[in-house]
Amino acid sequence: MRALFEKISIEQGRSLAWREARVARFWMPWHFHPEVELTFIACGRGTRCVGDHIGPFDDGDLVLIGSNLPHFWWTDSGERRRSHSVFIQFGADFPGAEIRALPETARVAALLARAGRGLLFTGPVQVEATKRMQAMAGMAPWPRLVALLEILGILAEAKTVRPLASAGYAPVLDPRDGRRLAAVCGYVNGQYADPIAQPEVARRIGLSPAAFSRYFRRRMGKTFEAYVNEVRVGHACRRLLEQDVTIAEAAFASGYNNLANFNRRFRAITGLTPSAFRAAHRTPDFR
Repeated sequence: MRALFEKISIEQGRSLAWREARVARFWMPWHFHPEVELTFIACGRGTRCVGDHIGPFDDGDLVLIGSNLPHFWWTDSGERRRSHSVFIQFGADFPGAEIRALPETARVAALLARAGRGLLFTGPVQVEATKRMQAMAGMAPWPRLVALLEILGILAEAKTVRPLASAGYAPVLDPRDGRRLAAVCGYVNGQYADPIAQPEVARRIGLSPAAFSRYFRRRMGKTFEAYVNEVRVGHACRRLLEQDVTIAEAAFASGYNNLANFNRRFRAITGLTPSAFRAAHRTPDFR
């Protein structure tokens, strides 16, 4: 099922839109837009989908969604409370190339780059950021702009944050990872459909297999094999959602020549079988 394009309306002469929704239930279909979005669920419980991520959400959910990353929040059928969200939307180039290039905003620029996978914030940072988001309600344009910059600065320093979509669905590299790691990840994302040998990848960046294994785990926080499987499953997820293909076709096109192995890897990474994953994105509101 292809995600729907949403046209975001930002008032002329403004660089951001602050909005609040109080509805019976969250119903927005699987959609995307060029604008970056920071969404806070003040009240609500249900299922959150961001790229190939599917997981539960509850009161306090705070997620930063990157440009053109498909997403939706869907209220559980058993939820009796009215749903309430606060969200801020702004252009993908916010706050402008010149400001992003300043040393003071380097962490914010890195944060917005990482948002390509969707970022979930928890802990004290979530509490402080959402308090400031709600305080923006009655602000004039200039204080509201300053408030958003302050919120992004707080989120950029967060320790309790995790990406939602897999590396394969929305591959984004931290600029600090450097050219060598970028070369490795770029190679994997270009060759995921073919056999990938770790010794060959190590040779390409001038490391022994053992040194490469240590280097990759230290920089990425996971083994090279785990990363390759995340990339392959991420591409399979995109095919299952956006193309009219069978599960077997998605598996083979993503580098798996054994369907049982694909199903096992898919479930380990997404928490669902391929068929359940595809069905979960087809809510009754927008089949």
